[in-house]
Amino acid sequence: MAPLVSLALSVVGAVAVAMLFFFGGNALVDRLPTNWWAFTGTIGALSGLLVGAVAQHNNVLPSGARSIIGGFLVLGTLCGVAGTVWMPSSAWRGRLADRLRPVIFVGPILFFVTAGLVVPAIRTMVLSFRSGRSGEGGWSLDNYEKIFVERIGGKNQFIDFSRIGDVFTSRLMTLGLGALVFAGMVALASGAASFKTGPQRTIAMTTKRLLKVIALAVVGVLAVGSAESIARDPNGSRVLDFVVAVVAHRATLLLVVVLALATVVLVLASRRNESSYFEWDSPVPTSLVVLGVVLVLFAFLSTLEGIIWTNLWWVTTVAGLSTIFGLGLAVLADMAKAERLAKALIFMPMAISMVGAAVIWDFVYEVQSTETQTGLINAIIDALGFTPRGFFINASLIPWNNFFLMIIMIWIQTGFAMVILSAAIKGVAQELLDAARVDGATDAQVFWRVVIPQIRSTIVVVLTTLTMVVMKVFDLVRATTEGANRTNVLANAMFDALRARNFTLSSAIAVILFAFVLPVLIINVRRNRNQVVV
Repeated sequence: MAPLVSLALSVVGAVAVAMLFFFGGNALVDRLPTNWWAFTGTIGALSGLLVGAVAQHNNVLPSGARSIIGGFLVLGTLCGVAGTVWMPSSAWRGRLADRLRPVIFVGPILFFVTAGLVVPAIRTMVLSFRSGRSGEGGWSLDNYEKIFVERIGGKNQFIDFSRIGDVFTSRLMTLGLGALVFAGMVALASGAASFKTGPQRTIAMTTKRLLKVIALAVVGVLAVGSAESIARDPNGSRVLDFVVAVVAHRATLLLVVVLALATVVLVLASRRNESSYFEWDSPVPTSLVVLGVVLVLFAFLSTLEGIIWTNLWWVTTVAGLSTIFGLGLAVLADMAKAERLAKALIFMPMAISMVGAAVIWDFVYEVQSTETQTGLINAIIDALGFTPRGFFINASLIPWNNFFLMIIMIWIQTGFAMVILSAAIKGVAQELLDAARVDGATDAQVFWRVVIPQIRSTIVVVLTTLTMVVMKVFDLVRATTEGANRTNVLANAMFDALRARNFTLSSAIAVILFAFVLPVLIINVRRNRNQVVV
């Protein structure tokens, strides 16, 4: 109770000082043109308070209130007398009053920002370059060497490159490059289809037939494999096992790489030859490109080990998928009859704290050692005949237990993205939409070629805002896994260092976290400034 009362008194005192500065400063500036001596005397008295406090704190003057009161009286009297002896012209005093009013207005804000943010940030940066647990040693780079260089068990805890070779042989890399190749084929078919005759028309028709065959084959194999897996006891599928083996084989990776390089060559050639081109701005190629990029990023970030890689995985997954889902739900909600109810339900998770969301989803993911499963997902898995598993602690799921944690934050942040993007979509001029429809564009083409370019700046704002939010994720991880099983993130590592009273290491981690957030913050500020100028 005592700390709470102390905190409340501190807040009330700070607000009282800010109000006194604001109203007292305004009254003082009002009297500046007529009572110059009172203005100079007050400034001198306040300066005396500061000088006296600093002097007695550094043992220049005797400790106690006498030094502070003495400085108040001496400097206040001297400045007041000086103001009586020397008085500038009334015009100069009027200009000074006009210049001081903005300072009086923003002064309390600048004081609290400086005292609460700037000074602690500088102290944190300074402390990160000190040795020892509390900075008692000299200047050193020990903390940053521990983060970026030190290896435990042959691996760096924060950013490790020992498995970089496994990235290029992973199944996700193969699938990602395959999706990009497939996107190129669809874009080629769409672009060449605009030609009524000639080789471009032949290319379009041949590519479309090939795409249909590939799509039907993929859907058929997955359907047969899934049905076999559900029907067999114990669960398993020879078809899916064969598919996994084929995808994981190096020959498949080599084939996909060759096709990807051929696609790149064709795209570059199409830019030089106007009679042949790719059409990338239609829904299917764009979606496949996004899918391919996501899979390639997952190949990197799920394979490489280290806290920083995990943080970057969180950022790319949560910020990207929340924006994509938010955009899709914004379009669907705008078309729904009960638009307000739909948006309210989707936005509702934003009102839940991270810890509360973690508790809710902990019950969703819960696994029981008994036959009866109470967790929603494991109950469904058990009903289908599969073996229930712990999504946070199961060793076979590492590092994908991170993804199940990310789903919780996607669930929370999708509502935010939906509301912002829905407002941006509603702001698109109706004349542009009507003009596109008059020209024969379908609803999908209107969305991809008119709406998306118009709201591109809003999409960037949503992405950068979510990036800053996700980069600092802490409580969600702390409330679920506490950073175990390769789920640790920078903010949780900083907290662990603080609990161990290693203040220099925690400061270094905080500086790294700030360094990641700063570029995104600068991008947002510059974009807002450019929009204001325009």
